[in-house]
Amino acid sequence: MPLNDHEPAHVHVRSAEFKIKIDISGDQAKVMGESEKNKKRQKQALEIANDNLALLKSAWEKRPQ
Repeated sequence: MPLNDHEPAHVHVRSAEFKIKIDISGDQAKVMGESEKNKKRQKQALEIANDNLALLKSAWEKRPQ
């Protein structure tokens, strides 16, 4: 079943009070679109994405098309 996803490679981070889309296509993860108001959570999400960038990129490449 296709995911209907799009380039660039990215991940979504969501909770009840927070959501952000992070571009993982480059050497560093970066926020896509509007910046989240909760800067502390945004920083945490970016740190986690950067710490796991190789794993996230690998999962993106293996996703169903």
